[in-house]
Amino acid sequence: MAEPEREEDGKTIRSIERAFDVLSCFDRTAPQLSVTDLRKRLGLSRPTLYRILATLEGKGIVRSFGEPQRFELAHGASRLAANWIGSDDFIRAARPILRRLWQETDETVALFVAGGDGDKICIDELQSPQALTFTRGVGFSEKLGVGASGKSMLAFMPEGAADAGLAEVRRSGVCVSEGEIIEGAVAIAAPVFGRDGRVAGGLCLFGPEVRLNGARRKDCITRVRTASVDISQALGFRAAAAAE
Repeated sequence: MAEPEREEDGKTIRSIERAFDVLSCFDRTAPQLSVTDLRKRLGLSRPTLYRILATLEGKGIVRSFGEPQRFELAHGASRLAANWIGSDDFIRAARPILRRLWQETDETVALFVAGGDGDKICIDELQSPQALTFTRGVGFSEKLGVGASGKSMLAFMPEGAADAGLAEVRRSGVCVSEGEIIEGAVAIAAPVFGRDGRVAGGLCLFGPEVRLNGARRKDCITRVRTASVDISQALGFRAAAAAE
C-alpha cells in the first residue's frame, strides 16, 4: 500500500503549494478555467481540486459560475494585488462608481493601474451579465501601449507626453479602440488621477461592437468620462489645483 502523502515536506506545506499552483493557472490567456482544465494542467485529482477551489472561493479569491462550472479570480485576488502595488485605497474609492457604471451600461467594466516595466494590471473587474461579453480578468497584465485602457493612462504620463498618436486622447480625455486586442470588441477608457495630480490608474468599459456603436457608444463614452472624473474626485484630485 502506498504511503499517504504527508501534508508537510521539509519546510513547505503541500496544500499551500497546490493552492498557489491552482492560482498560477489563471492568466491573460486563460482567465476562466474548469476543473477539467486544471486537471490537465496540474495532474491533481478532481476531489483535491474541488477542495482547493472551495477553500479559495470561501476566502473570496476565486469565484465559480456557469454550467458547466468554471472558475476565475475574484475580488479577493485584486485586494491581494492591491496590497502589493499600493492600490487598496484606489479600489475602495472606485468600487461604488465602478458598480454604478456597470449597472448603467450592462457592460464589463474594469480598473487598471500601471505596473512595473511599462505594464498595466487589472485590479478590479465587474463582468457584463449579458450573454455576449468580453472580460480580461483580475490580474491580467499587458503593455501600457496596447489597448484603450493602457493608452488612456499613457497619454497623461511623462513617458507618453511626446507621443503624437495620443494627442486626441489628451484632448478628449477618453480613448476608444476597436478590435485592437479582441476582434469584434470595443474598449472605452479614461484616466483616473490621484490627489497629487498624477495618473493613478484607468477606467475601462468593454463590449461587442454590435452593442457599442452609434448613439449607445456616445452615451457610454460620456458615462466613462463622468465616472473617471468621479473616481478622481473620490481620490482627492482637484483639476484646478493640478493646473496651478
